[in-house]
Amino acid sequence: MTGTVRLRGSRRDAADGGAGAARHATAPAEAKNRGSGDGPTGDSGEDSLFRNAYALMLSTGVSAALGLGFWLIAARHYSEEAVGQGSAAIAAQRMLASITATTLSGAVVRYVPRAGRATGPLVLRLYLFSTAVVTVACGVFLLTLDLWGPSYAPLGSLSAGIFFTASAVGWALLTLQDGVLTGLRKAFWVPVGNAVFSLGKLVLLVLLAAAVPVLGVFVSWAAAIVLSVLPLGWLVFRRLIPQQARADRDREPPGMREIGRFIAGDSVGAFFSLIMISLLPVMVAVRFDAAHNAFFYTAYTVGGTMEFMAINMASSLTAHASHSPDSLAEGVRGALRRMVLLLVPVVLVLVVLAPLILAPFGQGYQENGSTVLRLLAAAALPRVAVELYIGVLRVQGRTGMLAVLQGAMCVLVLGSAAVLLGPYGISGAGYAVLGAMTLMAVACVPGLRATLKGRAPAEHPRAAARVKEREEDGYGTNWARESAYLRGAHDSVTP
Repeated sequence: MTGTVRLRGSRRDAADGGAGAARHATAPAEAKNRGSGDGPTGDSGEDSLFRNAYALMLSTGVSAALGLGFWLIAARHYSEEAVGQGSAAIAAQRMLASITATTLSGAVVRYVPRAGRATGPLVLRLYLFSTAVVTVACGVFLLTLDLWGPSYAPLGSLSAGIFFTASAVGWALLTLQDGVLTGLRKAFWVPVGNAVFSLGKLVLLVLLAAAVPVLGVFVSWAAAIVLSVLPLGWLVFRRLIPQQARADRDREPPGMREIGRFIAGDSVGAFFSLIMISLLPVMVAVRFDAAHNAFFYTAYTVGGTMEFMAINMASSLTAHASHSPDSLAEGVRGALRRMVLLLVPVVLVLVVLAPLILAPFGQGYQENGSTVLRLLAAAALPRVAVELYIGVLRVQGRTGMLAVLQGAMCVLVLGSAAVLLGPYGISGAGYAVLGAMTLMAVACVPGLRATLKGRAPAEHPRAAARVKEREEDGYGTNWARESAYLRGAHDSVTP
């Protein structure tokens, strides 16, 4: 495992009508002579960054709109207890799947862009590792099911346990697949896959209402994963990965030792992020009855969409700046500006109109979930600064600081939630998130300011050495950017 991942060769031409051959016909020197780093379509590196980010945000928006419809239909066709049990199962599934999905996503976005001919073996190894770890984690969860409260009782049968495990494995692969598409700079496929998943679960939700009245919410959610992960998996392995392998076949792939070191450092921080995002709804499910869990989870789903917009921008920044480290300050500056312009109006709408947004779900959702929705929406604004600084730390390879930052955020959110859930009910989780994110944003401001002024590498010698090493081996040169943009006229909107 200490060597370099190898790929024997590509078995098919790229799907861009000969663009791969055009990449090799264009010498690195010619790309350098073009100077600007712009692609043949006239797109700058900044355009690439924000097209990638906007594609991911579109995915988030599509998922949010259809997700809102999902929970609205669930509230109409299922009892509050069934919605609460279904959302509890979904929360547990996502928590267990995220053990690998979250901890490996940073490495996927970081190394897939530079894996070259080894992209296929690298992605396959990560997928197999994820499947094994999630399966074991689900086994432990199901064996200790009695400890997690009555909301999880429907998962107690053997068939339900097997289905739950398969769904968690599928969710982990679907999440990693989004990271792979982002790393391949094909993020415009992410909203397509999420739209298929979201529409599929809507249809299944209605069809299963009578046949599976208790677990229909969870079954429809889980079964729809297949509709997205299989066709996109075929696209990734049969089309997109061979395309990159052919385009970058002369690039030396990163060694597994290097990737392992990054995962070991990055996964610590990512694990804290996983615990924070996934355990909070589980804490609510364990502490409150199924009906109140339904009220919280609906608001959490809608309000949490805003923070995922910030995460998507940071993910795109990581992939883009890993190809062009010198553009980090420019990327952060543009990302901050665009996130403020995009998020502030949406957050204001959610804060002002929260009761109206939740009214279609029913009076219980409106009365109990409006405060939670307002607090979570407001928390998205400081979350922007936190997530962008996380992206900066990933690009700089500062995994130790990344782990400290995400660990502090996790402790603040979950610790304050444990205290506030008692006196404030489910709204205590919202107060915890808003307070923690505000404190973390204040702590991140100095680092972001240093990055915007271009001082971060100089202030951190190890990070500067890593940036220099990437530049010396062609990582982030104009040639790499050129080969990323030569995709053919029909592919001109590629991030």
